[in-house]
Amino acid sequence: MKKIKIGKLEINSFVYIPPMAGVTDLAFRKVVRMFDKDTLIATEMVSSKSLMYKSDPSIMKLSLDEHPVGIQIFGHEPDVMANAALIAEGKGADFIDINMGCPVPKITKGKDGAALMREPDLACEIVKAIIGAVSIPVTVKMRLGWDECQKNSPELAMRLEQLGVCAFTIHGRTREQGYSGNADWEAISKVRKCVSVPVFGNGDVRTPHDALRLIEVTGCSGVAIARATMGSPWLSMQINKFLSYGEIVPSPNDFEKLDIAKVHLHELVKIKGEVIGIREARRHLINYTKGMPNSASFRAEIGQISTMQEAEELLLRLKEYLMEHSNKSNNHEENKEFVSISTE
Repeated sequence: MKKIKIGKLEINSFVYIPPMAGVTDLAFRKVVRMFDKDTLIATEMVSSKSLMYKSDPSIMKLSLDEHPVGIQIFGHEPDVMANAALIAEGKGADFIDINMGCPVPKITKGKDGAALMREPDLACEIVKAIIGAVSIPVTVKMRLGWDECQKNSPELAMRLEQLGVCAFTIHGRTREQGYSGNADWEAISKVRKCVSVPVFGNGDVRTPHDALRLIEVTGCSGVAIARATMGSPWLSMQINKFLSYGEIVPSPNDFEKLDIAKVHLHELVKIKGEVIGIREARRHLINYTKGMPNSASFRAEIGQISTMQEAEELLLRLKEYLMEHSNKSNNHEENKEFVSISTE
């Protein structure tokens, strides 16, 4: 595998898992690292302004064994963003990712997230301030533009590269599209052709074959996968194996998925406590169990769990149900590609 260079940072991965609010926390990142030690990953995005009031937010807590890892910040005030970047660097981040792509109205109603694409001069001021403040690489995640009439990502990317941005993640949709419709990979390729630094294409990559097609269409250095990793924290490993060696690594079977879900559950509770950990575990358990026999009824129960005991009992009942119906499927056969996972 050819290393991708992001400034002074070299990574042995074609994959970047960018921030997802309520998903890419420390527990999720620990589970991803069980399968893929090298993939690029970032924390949940952090409000630069909130750091003025919270000197040690848990969202920026990093583990010593999870590198390479970045911290993504959002905001629109250059000085505040520069100070936030300095704090993130002090926390041990390997790179700073600037959010210029979040489409959520509560973020964009000011000048944050994707709204910065409508303020290219301000976006450049922010990047210049951050790069002047930190010594680690600075990257940017953006969309194609605000809407179909304002698709300015190629021009903006060129300006930001001239200021020192080391890599880009380009989501192949506009802010107006949100997550609807199809990602425009051809439009991503236009951005890639305008810059010389690595570009990670983002949008509609759900399988290793999707990743290969995106790279073939766009010429990007790698792919960014977000929502597709929910309930599938092994996906980056599968993509890297396929792109590096043409190797197809099967997904875990349903029994193994439940074991992985239990590990994720335990990590959440250990890090955040039972009340918050269980509440946040619900969405993950729902994603892990999608597609399993009779999973709809179990997922309805998942939404009601409130204690570790209830969660573990539910996972045990689902495993017993799968065992009872295993004669109807070969899904219970041992998968040699995945090591046994301890839930202790």
